[in-house]
This record gives sequence, C-alpha cells and structure tokens, in this order.
Amino acid sequence: MMEPPSPKTRVQRGAERAVYDRDAIVAILDAGLVAHVGIVTDAGAPVVIPMAYAIDGDHLLVHGSVASRLMRTRSPVCVTVTILDGLVVARSLFESSMNYRSVVVFGAPEVLVGDEKREALLRLSDKLLPGRVDHARGPSAKELAATTVWRISLSEASAKVRTGPADEDPGDVDLPFWGGVIPVRLVAGDPEPDALRSPPPPTPEHILEIVTRLRAT
Repeated sequence: MMEPPSPKTRVQRGAERAVYDRDAIVAILDAGLVAHVGIVTDAGAPVVIPMAYAIDGDHLLVHGSVASRLMRTRSPVCVTVTILDGLVVARSLFESSMNYRSVVVFGAPEVLVGDEKREALLRLSDKLLPGRVDHARGPSAKELAATTVWRISLSEASAKVRTGPADEDPGDVDLPFWGGVIPVRLVAGDPEPDALRSPPPPTPEHILEIVTRLRAT
C-alpha cells in the first residue's frame, strides 16, 4: 500500500480501504459531481456546504458568490466527495453497510483572478455540462465580479473505497435472512425543456450526450 502524503491524510478507521494513489484519487473526483466543503467560521462554529467542483491538473476548483461566508474564508478547508455505489445488506444490522468511493482533501484555498478565474469558471461549466461552453453565453464582467473561485491543491488528499458484500459473522451465515448488495448509481432522466419558448427548440446533441454519459456511469 502506498503511504499517505502526511499524517493529516492518513486513514485511521478502516485503513485497509485507504487509497493514496494520485491517479485513483483523481478518477474518483472525476466521477463525482458534488463536493462538501467544510470550514470553521470566525465564531469557531463548523460549517459544511455542498458545492460543484472540477479538477484542474493537481488542483480542485470551487466557486461561489463573493458574498458567501464560505468563500470569504482564507483559512484551511476540508473538501469531501463521496460516490455511493451500493447498499450492503448483511444478515445482521451491525454488519450492514454501504459500498462507496470517497476522497478527502485538506488545503488552503487560493483565490483566482483575471484570466485564471475566467478559465476556471469555464472548466467548472465543462465539468458539469460537457460541451455547454460552446452553446451558452459566457460570464459577463458583472458576473465575474460577483463570483469567487478557489483553487485547492490535491497535495494533501486521500481516498477510501469499500466494495463487495458484508463482512458476515460466521455464526450468522445460516440465519434465514437474505444477504447481498443493492447497487446504487446516478441515472439521468429525459431532458425537460423550459417553457420560455414555445414550441421549444429541439434538444441539442451535446445535451443528449450528457444524458447518455450519465446513464452509462
């Protein structure tokens, strides 16, 4: 097993499920859509906010309003991404669990400005809606001014992965209960046009490709 980049990122509980390989960590982040960003406010209270994110080389990109309490912090933050892959059904309630892929990133946010900020926002858009950048209006100067973009290094990151069935107690195997895994995945529905134009234009190819990709995940 690879060693963690620092004691801070070492997985303590369930250490056998720890993953420290950078490519594996990036692959999990690429597969996710929502990150939970945790900070400690000036009042000493913890706050965790769900946010969209994107990967930029060896960094994570996060954006939000300049008025956001979260985006005004300059202290170290903790970012987590979790993908639920299945509900693990054991013959005992204690051994029932979940299959998942998760990443935890520790770091101090760097605030991007100028061209780096604009390019980061385009990358974020392309992460959530691949191909949309060429089929939508870009951010205006006013919108850029209203948005803060963070870049957070992945140098302090670790992953944890659980797969397979439950770790059944040998004494429970002959109990008359079902055991196994219920797979779980994110599935896109059919695109639903808004009512601002009637009749709506045909659904563009890049939107259909996004749906196809999500259904194949």
